[in-house]
Amino acid sequence: MFTITESAAEAINQLTAAQDVQVQGGLRMTLSGLPEDGAALSVEITAHPAPGDDVVDAAGTQVFLARETRVRLTDKILDVRKDINGHFTFLVANPH
Repeated sequence: MFTITESAAEAINQLTAAQDVQVQGGLRMTLSGLPEDGAALSVEITAHPAPGDDVVDAAGTQVFLARETRVRLTDKILDVRKDINGHFTFLVANPH
């Protein structure tokens, strides 16, 4: 099952608030291939899921996944790092 770390959820909440996205908004993710193969992960803050997206809810924080992305991220964890300039980088990791 795809999970979201607490720090990733906090980052998503900060980004949706900064972009004035309503409560039903969240982070939309697409993956160009398998994470193990170094596939590019694209993220965007959006007001609602795209048609056909799966919605992952973590205590009110929403992540929208294109169906093929959801399959590729089964049993993965979404985490985030914040650089010294305050920019977030989302990463997909294997559970420990």
